[in-house]
Amino acid sequence: MKNLLRAFSLNILFMFAIAGMVLYQSGPLMFTTLMPAVSFQDMLDGKEVKKGTHVKGDVVYSFDYFASESTYTKRSDGSRSGSRKSGNYYLLPTSTGFIALKCRQDDVAALDRLTEETFEFLASGAEPATKVPMEGVVKPLEGNLVNYYNEYLEELGYTEAEIKEMGEPLVIEYVFVTGVQIVFAIGVVLLLLAFFVLWRKSKKIARGSGLNRVEDLPG
Repeated sequence: MKNLLRAFSLNILFMFAIAGMVLYQSGPLMFTTLMPAVSFQDMLDGKEVKKGTHVKGDVVYSFDYFASESTYTKRSDGSRSGSRKSGNYYLLPTSTGFIALKCRQDDVAALDRLTEETFEFLASGAEPATKVPMEGVVKPLEGNLVNYYNEYLEELGYTEAEIKEMGEPLVIEYVFVTGVQIVFAIGVVLLLLAFFVLWRKSKKIARGSGLNRVEDLPG
């Protein structure tokens, strides 16, 4: 233990700090994506979802989006680049009400088609043909998004009391699972490397420099 403490350095501490930060940020998502997933059809069939639920499958029905998200880059002089759309928040039906879906911009066109087909289904009974595979994690809907969510439900004809009975507004946020796995793996590698460097350095301290001491020299 004494040699381990002596082996500690700022570089090793920095490696541990980076590894810990990476694992702290990616660990919960990594754990969630390893859990059994609930499909969008399961939610229509009565399967309950809550914060932290892993959702995966083809989106079955989609109502229109009630909010969109944009991103921009802030420059060093304080100005910023033009906004770029990064996805929409759609309203999906479940057996007990509705849940929001935050998608990537790449999925917007397909979800817009599915939305049109969903309203056609409600009018004529023709099942939607568009398949939109999606994987994500359930989180609470927060901020102004809750207001937009409630306003859209009111436009659909629901009263304030009925919306309240649906419970806490939730959102399924898209997750790039491969990316999460890669980031988590990087964190694990950094952690193991930090331990290895610490162990090698402590062993070197325990062995000493390898030079003979004065009392060991001949004569």
